[in-house]
Amino acid sequence: MSNNDKPPPRFKELYKQQPASRDVRHRRLVHEAQLRRLQREQVFMDKRLRYRLPQESETESEYEFTPLDTKHIINGLKSTRHDERVEALKNLITKLEQPSEELRRFVLEGSCMELLTKFFSATDADEKLHSLWCLTNIAANEGRLAEKVLPAAPYLLSLVTSDNVELQNQAAWALGNLAAEGEKMRETLHANGVLKPLVDLLGSTSDEAILQTACFAVSNMARKPNSYFDELFALKLPQLAAKQLTVFKEHQHCVTELAWVFAYLAASSSEHQVDEILATGAIVTLLQSAVETVKADAPGASLIPVIRTLGNIAAGTDAQTSSLVGMNGFVGLLVRCIESTSSRAVEKEALWALSCVTASSKADVDAVVDAGVVPDLVRIIEKQNFDIKKEAAFSLLNIAIIGGRAADLPNERLIAEFVEFIKSQDEELVRMGVQYVAIAFEQLPDSRGPELLRGVAGGIDALENLIATTNDDDTRSLLSVLIDQYFGEDAMSED
Repeated sequence: MSNNDKPPPRFKELYKQQPASRDVRHRRLVHEAQLRRLQREQVFMDKRLRYRLPQESETESEYEFTPLDTKHIINGLKSTRHDERVEALKNLITKLEQPSEELRRFVLEGSCMELLTKFFSATDADEKLHSLWCLTNIAANEGRLAEKVLPAAPYLLSLVTSDNVELQNQAAWALGNLAAEGEKMRETLHANGVLKPLVDLLGSTSDEAILQTACFAVSNMARKPNSYFDELFALKLPQLAAKQLTVFKEHQHCVTELAWVFAYLAASSSEHQVDEILATGAIVTLLQSAVETVKADAPGASLIPVIRTLGNIAAGTDAQTSSLVGMNGFVGLLVRCIESTSSRAVEKEALWALSCVTASSKADVDAVVDAGVVPDLVRIIEKQNFDIKKEAAFSLLNIAIIGGRAADLPNERLIAEFVEFIKSQDEELVRMGVQYVAIAFEQLPDSRGPELLRGVAGGIDALENLIATTNDDDTRSLLSVLIDQYFGEDAMSED
């Protein structure tokens, strides 16, 4: 099964078909699910960058770097005195975090890179280290600046395999920032041969700091798009990362960085590759670490890569999703993250994972419903912003459709919220609102669905207005059927 054949993450079975335009709507929902995955991956694949500053530095976001400052740094870098050269390097490191226009010109058009690369052959390790810090911070900036560091990639690669731990760490850090810049940069780095040394470093180091940096660099290299993704599996990256996870499982920062590696791997893996990840046992280790973290404290940012990993695996086959649901603590973790209001980012990630779980099988839907997640989904629908509401709505729709449990939902509270979806300007929200109304009409006994809609001020009007204004033929057709069947003259006379 290729990456392109991987089932859509939200709706593997999708919505039940309605009487009108069934095939068209089915194709459309598949397409929408694929688009949502792509949109999410664009957010997920945003640059992960790391700046490094001297511990004693105090950055000034509005610092005005002038030509006089440039001249001062150039003189310091050319000085015959060791302390003045190091001081100039430290000053440059600090200012490169948020470079002014003058400093950008110094890097892009001036002698900055020439002066820094001269330190590569320096005999003083301190000067060499600080020059690497400068490159790291330049690489953390946008394209044109980062590209200035690319010619140094062979030198950085040589340091990755060196015996000097500080230089090794800093070189991997700079390469990680470069890899975050984009596909072209990653392909160039791959052509320079950085992948195997970075993976080997990740798998062999016993140093916490180097492990975190190696994970950072490798996870950025694993970001799609790239042409070498399968090579990561040929290099046994999942197995090496799983081994290190066992060794460093008591070190939270290491666990977090290793989780990012698995998050990026699982985001783009084929069915076979996800099975390979599961076979390492790393997912169980990550899950238990997350469960312990939540027990000790409220869900925080360190959980994000773990929840993303779990969500990406849940977006796989039904068998893979069910294997997660069967893991001790998985469902409870999602519920805990969703019910907690301490971190909006964690809540959103957990909702994504839950929507993938509820798109799997009735047994998986029953597991999360029985764990008590519905009240929190309803709370989110009622009180949160539309972006979070949308995430919760996917799970509620899946619970109704795949779980066949529409009657178990507090529909008297939900109906008004989904009518608001229909009134919104967001096409996806509109379709979700219409779908919920259709489900309520079909699944709730004793004409309970139409009765609930009548109880919503402007509810029927919202459907009729949408028929008149929508450009979506499928939505118009479905609404027409619903109106005629439940609110037409014949239906009214039956009442």
